This record gives sequence, C-alpha cells and structure tokens, in this order.
Amino acid sequence: MNTEKYDVVIVGAGPAGCACALVLAETNIKIAVIDKGNPHKNKICGDALSKDVLNQIEKLPEGIKTSFYNLPHKLRSSGIRFYSPNKACMEIPFTRGESEDISGYVCKRSNFDQILINGIKEFSNINYIQDTPVLDIVSADDGIQVITQNKIVHGKIVVGADGANSLVAKKMGNSKKDEKSNFVGMRAYFENVKGFHQNNFIELHFYKEILPSYLWVFPMNQNMANVGIGVSSNNLKNKKIILKNQLETIIKENPSLSERFKEAKQIGKYEAWGIPVGLKKRKISGNRFLLIGDAASLVDPFTGEGVGNALRSGRIAATHLLSCFRLKQFDEKFNQNFDQLIYAKMGKELKISRTLLNLSKHAWFLNYTVKKANKNEHFKNFLMNTLFQVEMKSNLQKPSFFYNTFIR
Repeated sequence: MNTEKYDVVIVGAGPAGCACALVLAETNIKIAVIDKGNPHKNKICGDALSKDVLNQIEKLPEGIKTSFYNLPHKLRSSGIRFYSPNKACMEIPFTRGESEDISGYVCKRSNFDQILINGIKEFSNINYIQDTPVLDIVSADDGIQVITQNKIVHGKIVVGADGANSLVAKKMGNSKKDEKSNFVGMRAYFENVKGFHQNNFIELHFYKEILPSYLWVFPMNQNMANVGIGVSSNNLKNKKIILKNQLETIIKENPSLSERFKEAKQIGKYEAWGIPVGLKKRKISGNRFLLIGDAASLVDPFTGEGVGNALRSGRIAATHLLSCFRLKQFDEKFNQNFDQLIYAKMGKELKISRTLLNLSKHAWFLNYTVKKANKNEHFKNFLMNTLFQVEMKSNLQKPSFFYNTFIR
C-alpha cells in the first residue's frame, strides 16, 4: 500500500480541522487534511453562526472573511426570542446602536464549511483528501500512521477533528466520555413558517418536558426555517423520549407555534446527531495526538453551539503545533501544554455555561427570568451582555448576577 508522508495529519475537515490547517497554512509545515465526506455533503446542524464565530473568522486568513461576507443565502439575525415554559416571550435585540452589535447569521453549515475547505485548498503545503474514511490509526516509531482504503498517510502528529464519535480518540486510547455530557439533536427544514420577528430573531422555546434543553426555530433565507430539538442522552433514555414525536407534539399542542406552522411544509427528512457538550474537563492530548472541536467535547453546554469553540480550538492547536515543531517534541508530557492552553482559554466559559444549564433545569427560574426581563430594561440588557458576549459571561460567577435576578 502506498505511503504518503506529512508533518501533520488532520482527520476531519469541519471548522476545527480547517481552522487548524489555515493557521498553519503560511508555514513550511506539510499538512494532510483527511475527510470522510466532501465540501458538498449535507451537514446536520442548527445552522446558526454566532458573533463569536464571526470573531473567530476575523483571525483566519483574510480570504476566509471575504468569502463568508460574500456568501449568498445567509440571513442576518439581529436578536433572540426566549419562550419560557409558561409560554411568556422575551425579546433581546443584538444591537444597541452603531457601537454595539453582536448580530450573527443563519446559513447552511455545508455552505459555511465549503468556504473553509476552499480556503485550505488554496495553499500548496496542504493536501485536502476528500471522500476518504479512515479505517485505522496506529503508532509508528517516528510518528502516526493513518490508514485508509487506498493508502497510508504518515504524520509526526495527528489531530483529531473528526467529531463526536472521534476515531482518533478511540484509537489513541482517549475515547472515554462522560455519558452525562452527551446530548442528541434532531432537526428538519420547513418552508413557510409564519410569525418571525422583522429582524429575523432566532427562537429558543423551553418546555418543561425537555428541560434543560429546548426546541429551536431559526429563520433562514428563501422562506425557510431550521426547526429542531435537543435533549440530553439521560433524559432521552430515562423519559423514553422519541425526538420526532416530542417535537411534533410541542408544535401541535402549543398555540404560539401551531398557528405559525399551519401552512408550513417540511422539506426533507428529520436528521439527528450527537452533541458532545463540555460538562467537565477531559484529557484531549497524548503521545503524538491532539483532539479539537467536537472530538474534544467543547460544545457550549447551555446553547449547544459548537462552531465558535471548534474554530477557537483549531487555532489553539495550531499555535501548540508550532511549538511542537520548533522544539521537536510530540510526546504526551509536552502535549499536556495543549490541554492547559485550551482550558485556560475556554474553561471558564464552559464552566459558566454549565451553571446556566443547571439553572435552566428549573421551570420556575426560566419563568421568573423572562418575567423580570420584560419588566426591567436594565436587567434585559444585563442578560444580553452576560449570555451572548464571551468576555461578559463571568458575570454569572458573581453575586451581582443573582442580586440583579432575584432582588433588584
């Protein structure tokens, strides 16, 4: 079997893998990016891209940002609607004049991923290998061998960017995950859903039956909507929830949704995927390997958003890899620095989101929060800053959050 040699082998060409490759693109490091799919393959996702994603794009090569903002069929979303379990609605705009704007976009993930893949294909030191499932990963004396059906791809180090069911994690002896950290999402596309906010607010609907998770309705371009539901694996098992039935029941039995879906038509089938949320620290490196993105369980526990942290972890991995090659160290002890970098940058945010997730298990808390926000503009602004700006999430660790929520 033919062997190809590289410095770095990245398994997975989603946001995490592409971000890692793009940061290394202008070095002399030779990179292979192996993807079991291709740029046109459907990607099951909620399709919402937060302001954090846009901030991460700004830190990638200039062409990525330009391609994204020139992307057709994306929809700018300038706010969010929260529906509490008692069906009260709170609207939070993402804009506060010209100086403060944390708007995001909704666009199909396959379109977003294609921008990233087109980006890595521009660089001569990156070989993008598509439609190539990885069959095995084994250690060699001088590196790692990634085995596919047609060839062996050899690297000095391998980066696992291969999602929730990471083969890299499994083969490198680091696949142990906390079952409590596993969520399951399911979505379908609908056309002709009525009643969206004029500024295309995304919507989160909290229902007692599925807390701390929610049902989402995200407006899209061309009169489409991404409609889905997420539930923890524990709830799925213990409450015997069938996601499709639960989603359809919620839409049918709740007046706030049933009227809006009266003329809606489902496009395509329901599709489900695993969501590995960051409920606790886990080991994400070892001898000659790193894990990033969903493979490292870095999805935000409260929102379920993973693209921002995927891009961020890919960039951090690239920075660490530069140190690996400069010092010629790829061993487990040295790679512990990568774990420390990841959790130094992202650990506090993940911890705060875990706090939010735990609070949202209680219907009374969500009902009270929405009620108070609708009566108190100061508190609504406080919530917007705390929930949707990464640098402000530390508010949730301060007594002032609970003072503002329950006393002020």
